[in-house]
Amino acid sequence: MTGNGTDRSPGSTLQLAARYYRSVPTDRAGYEDVTLSLPVDRTALIGLHCWNIGCPDGPATDPDYCVGMGWPQPTREAGRIMAEVIRPAMDLARSIGMAVCHVESDWLDHQYPHIESRRSDAAASVHPVRQELFERAHGVDYMKRSPLAEMRRAEIVSPVGDEPLVFYSDKLDEYLRARGIETLIYMGFATDMCLLGAEGGARHMLARGYRCVVMRDATVGVESPDTFPQRLATSYGLHIFEWTLGHGCSFAQFEQAVKELSDA
Repeated sequence: MTGNGTDRSPGSTLQLAARYYRSVPTDRAGYEDVTLSLPVDRTALIGLHCWNIGCPDGPATDPDYCVGMGWPQPTREAGRIMAEVIRPAMDLARSIGMAVCHVESDWLDHQYPHIESRRSDAAASVHPVRQELFERAHGVDYMKRSPLAEMRRAEIVSPVGDEPLVFYSDKLDEYLRARGIETLIYMGFATDMCLLGAEGGARHMLARGYRCVVMRDATVGVESPDTFPQRLATSYGLHIFEWTLGHGCSFAQFEQAVKELSDA
């Protein structure tokens, strides 16, 4: 089996337990459980923005900079999730021939010169007032001096074989359409930011006609020390996703669906 799932078995269908947030009637809003019938050859697992800051293969965190996942708590949690959820989910997908795709920010283009990038130094320049706010939020000269300047995709969730790594929604769309893929199961970071709105994220791909599913325990938001105990940013991002962008499932539900398909 190749890394991009080209040996997928036609007709194999995953029965994935999932849910969505039903908003109406507004006086009885709540979650609705559903079962999604997902043909394996029309479904892809998407790992988005899986950075290696604080990982064994990446740059160490620096208390003078708030970059990547921001603070130590979500950074450690993202590392745990990549090792304990995202990589196992990718391996499960590979075991049944489901496509696995990888999306990164073009901030990493100097690390991946073989991948098409449209970023330019001119486009990166910002108004002085905005620059002041950026540096207040992230640290002085953070693009060049912080761990951001050295980060790559975490090795544990990097592409295997010929699995694609792309920077942009249209490139991901091009890859998926060529293979007849219709449903995307999202994992990665951060729940409240990139997973929703970055290139290759749910809003971009929903607009292109894809059904989107988030694996809820395969992501965490940019939580400050104040919000991390309650996972406020994470909960917000998941609520928006399951309300307006698609469905949600857990890793256990995905694992069970793969097991049932494998045992059939």
